[in-house]
Formats: sequence, C-alpha cells, structure tokens
Amino acid sequence: MVAISSLIAILSYVIALCGIVPLFPWLATAPRAALAAGLLAGIWQDRRGAWPVKNWQFNLAVVPAFLYYAFQFSRSNPVQPVVSTLAIMLAVRLCGEKSVRHHLQIAALSLFCLASSSLFDLSPIFLLYLTLLLLLVAVCLVLLTFHSLDSRMVLHRAHLRKVLTVGLVMPLASLPLLVVFFPILPRTQIPLWNILAAPAVRPSGFSDKVEPGTSTSVGESRTIAFRAEMPRQPQQYLYWRGTVFNRMDGQRWVRDTAIPPEQLLYKEVRIPQTIYPEPGPSRVLFSLDAPAAIALPKARGASDGTFEYPVPITRRLGYRADSVTSGILPTAKGINRAFYLRLPADIPQRVRQLADDIRRQGTSDARRLELLEQYFRNGNYRYSMRGLPTGKHALEQFLFEKKQGHCEFFASAFALLLRAANVPARLVGGYLGGGYNELGGYYLVSDDLAHVWVEAYIDGRGWLRVDPSSFARNAGEVWGGEKWTSPTMKLRLFLDSLDYTWNRTIVTYDFEQQVEIARSAGKSLQKFEAGKAARAALPYLLLPVVLMVALIIIARRPWLYGSQNERLLRRFYRLIERDCGISAQPGRQGLFEIARQARNTTVREFAGIYAGAVYRDRKLTSPELARLRRILKNGFVTKA
Repeated sequence: MVAISSLIAILSYVIALCGIVPLFPWLATAPRAALAAGLLAGIWQDRRGAWPVKNWQFNLAVVPAFLYYAFQFSRSNPVQPVVSTLAIMLAVRLCGEKSVRHHLQIAALSLFCLASSSLFDLSPIFLLYLTLLLLLVAVCLVLLTFHSLDSRMVLHRAHLRKVLTVGLVMPLASLPLLVVFFPILPRTQIPLWNILAAPAVRPSGFSDKVEPGTSTSVGESRTIAFRAEMPRQPQQYLYWRGTVFNRMDGQRWVRDTAIPPEQLLYKEVRIPQTIYPEPGPSRVLFSLDAPAAIALPKARGASDGTFEYPVPITRRLGYRADSVTSGILPTAKGINRAFYLRLPADIPQRVRQLADDIRRQGTSDARRLELLEQYFRNGNYRYSMRGLPTGKHALEQFLFEKKQGHCEFFASAFALLLRAANVPARLVGGYLGGGYNELGGYYLVSDDLAHVWVEAYIDGRGWLRVDPSSFARNAGEVWGGEKWTSPTMKLRLFLDSLDYTWNRTIVTYDFEQQVEIARSAGKSLQKFEAGKAARAALPYLLLPVVLMVALIIIARRPWLYGSQNERLLRRFYRLIERDCGISAQPGRQGLFEIARQARNTTVREFAGIYAGAVYRDRKLTSPELARLRRILKNGFVTKA
C-alpha cells in the first residue's frame, strides 16, 4: 500500500527532472544552482511535512529575478533570459508546499523547460524525454483526480496497477491520431525558435579563404559538415567540391567574384547524390567533384563549377546533385589564361627561380605539370598539422626548409609554382573522404576532412584535378581510411544513423518526398512477381513461422496455460492424489467434498481459503495466496 500524496510527490519530482536534465547544460550558473537547491529543498520539506516559508513568500522572491531577466531580454539575447526565468520559476515551485494546483504548475513548467531545450539541441534524446514526460504527466493527472477527492487516500497494489494502466493507455491511445496527422499537417522548414534566436554556429573546417602560415598547429574538429546519401564509391572519387579560390593576394588565396566565363563539359556518367548539410554560416553547396547540376530552388551556379545558396544555410535542407567524378573538366572554348596566371608582385626569389627552371625544362603545360609533380614526389615532403611554418615567408619555408605542412601549404605552393611556370591553375576547397554508413546508406563527412587541392588547365584536355598533398611521403597514413573501420568509429556511425533518421523523418520531413516514395512503391508493385518474391522471401519467412508454431504449441500446453487460480488447483489435485491417495475428478467433485474424503486438516484449510475467495467472486488477497502456496509447498502428509 502506498499513500497517494507520496506517489504524486515522487511523480512530480521525476517529471521535473525530465524537464530539467535536457535544459541543464545550457543554463547559466545561477539558474542551475536555483534548480538544484529547489529540488533538494523540496524533497527535504516533503519528508519533514512542514514548510516554514509560505508560497506567497516564495512567489514574492521570484519578482527580483523576473525583473532582472526582463531587463536582460533583447532581440540579440532573447533566449537565455526566458529559459533562466522558467528554470527559477520551476525551482521555486519545487521547494514550496504543494497542492493539486501546484503539482499541475510543476508539470506545465517542466514541459516548457523541456520545450525550451530544443532551442539548443533537437536530438533524438529530446523525443525520449518528451515521451517519458507525457506518460508520467498522464499518470499524475489520474492520481491528482483521486487526490482532489481524498488527500489521505491509500492505494493497494491492485488499485495502483489499474491507475498506472489507465494513465499509460491515455497517451498511447493518441498514437493512431499522431500517425494520421503527422504526414498531413502543414509545417515549416524553419525551426520554430530560430525565428528569435540566431542559430548555433558550428566550428567550421571549411573556410572562405586559404591562408597557410597563420598558426603553428591546426586543431581537428569532428563536427559534422554534411551527409551524402548515395551508393558507396571508390575512395579516389570522394573529393567533395565546394568553392574555387582563383586569386592569390599576398600569402592568401581568395575567391574573386569577377569570374571569367567558361563552358565546362560534363561528358562522363553522372553520379546522383542527395546532400544534407548541417546548418552553419556557409552558403557553399557541396557535392562530389565536379557537380554538373544541383537541384535546389534559388541555388546559383558559377562558370567554374561551383554552386552557392543565396543566404547562409541556417536551416536543415536537402538537395540533389549530379556529379562527374573523372577528375577532368573539359571546356568548350578554352579559358581566360591571363586571369588564371595572375600572381602577386612579391614572389620570393627562390620560388621564382624554381618555377623558371620548370618552365624552361618543360616544352608544354602538360610536361611542366609532370615536372612539378616529380619535384614534390622527390622532395621528401611530409603532411603534418603540427610544427608548421608561419609568417610572411611561410610558403618559402615550407618548400625549401621545413618541408612539412597540411593541404593548404601543398596546394598553395603547387598552384603558385604552376602559375609562375606559365600553367593556369586554381585552388578548389572542399572535403576529402568520409565514412560510409552502411545502415543509413550515406557518407558522413566531418570538418576534420576539410581539404584543398589544385586544378591545372592543360590545353586539349581541360581542368585536371591534382592533389599535391598526395605527394607527401606519409600520405597513405593520413588518408588510408582505416580510421573509419575502428570499433569507436563504427559505433559513431551507428549512433549517427539514428540522428540522421530523426532529422530526415521528423525535423526535415518532406511531404513531397513521401509522395515520391509512395509513387516508387506503386511502380515497384506493378512489376511485382508473386512467385519470384515468394521464393526469395522463403528463407526469411521460415524461421518466424517455425518460432510462431513453437510458441503456439508451448502456449497450449496445460502446465503453462491457465490463470493463477487454475494453476493452484492443478497443483492441489496432484498433491491430493500423491499424499492422500485420492483420484479427484475436477468438475464433478467440489473442494469441500474432496476435503471430507481426505480427512486432512490441511486439505480442509486449503479448501476453506480457496473457496472462500473464489466462490464469493473475489480475488485471493496476498496473505491468502501466500498461505495457499505454503500449503502446496509443504504437501498434505501428516507428520507423526
């Protein structure tokens, strides 16, 4: 038995935790401390049963905090004041004396706290907390109904089981309606709270400029950049094109928006992909190198094979792309060579001398490109993210002294030397590689895979993709791809598939896509061959059928089938026959008749307890049930 007031108090604290836990990491110190203190103080006071501070005094204490956060509220900071106020209001309500109305307020404030946590993180864990909170609130509402009638009510185990069943069934009964309304209710792709708050900006591994020599080391971020839904591709095809840096400004490569016109030709087989970028400050649309087309409203393509969105991608969206991955981009009418040969005025003398040597030795652009590749291959260069050269002469130090650097050093120096040797060149920024998620059927690309490579123009062939970083002597260790096969990365891919499914089906639900899936399913049904499908499905159906038959056989066995009372009776009849030598006839003989025939006091006791409950159409109580089981355990043999 349990007092209904105690049960409601426990439920209220658990409900509050469901609202607090997801929001807690995003709160400032003061609201955190208030919530912890309110929770502990409330539990302590509930155990004591006496509240030294009245509720109106608690309410009055909230006013200064409310005014403080009201003055903090602004368009640039609209979220933190609101969630802090919610947290403090919940803390105050937890530590005060609680009536039915106050328990309802705790449930409502907890729900608001949980909803506000979606301002910061809308992960699948949010759905878990929301489901748990709704189930607990439903049970609490049922209990509060009884509590409002009699606050001293005590519930037996059977009654408590009924209350829990009713409370849990109520939200579960609404699930069919949820299934019906989810696909048809209108929704916006813009996250609700982002109307007020600026989106959280992920630390980006992709930049709008290439500037080697700014730091001695580079940190790696595992933040997800995008996911690409597509079949698995060979590793050498996984160059994800983002933007083109076509002008060198001092030590820095940037993108000159005055791009000379050129007509790229996409003659090879196209590989379709569906890209889902993570929200961030960039407008660049990524796809396999090189994209022939990107299907996204308002997306703009440039003549150098890049695509951009008009504004930063601050919401979840997806787009389709078709790419040609041969690594060669032919052009219809050539290019503006002068534009792609421009160089800064202050090129170091040693760099200029090396480029002149290559230009003199090579009789064509193709030969000069080969000579430069040989120079890098034989130069004993090493790929490294630490101990990098810095300063104004960083590229010169990389080429002739330190000979170690990351992709920006390799690509910048290579393109600089190509242009100085009179070969048109440009840098391409994007990503290289990715982990293929077999469960979700997509590539996971994170910021630590950000990469820069070079495109060199060769007359008669077009733009050739050259990755100077691959000439490093340790390139195999860096891009071997083994890291995606480790148990840790496999676990990461598995968890990411859950997050990916959540984003696809809930956050970025696309009704048009669902219609397209339905159409595809309809077309597949038109081609359906029952006999062929049955033969293919037979191995998969056989095991469930065998298991089902086995379960039916087991379930129909009399020693497993029956209610609790029937099981007691079956044991009683077996013991009567074993200990008293009476072959009872169930259904023809009553319990009292068997007891008279047995002339055994324990048998009479069993019959009295069992018949006293069952014949009066009531359930056996726990003490009665325990006594009957003890009798059956000891048997009916009378000890001398």
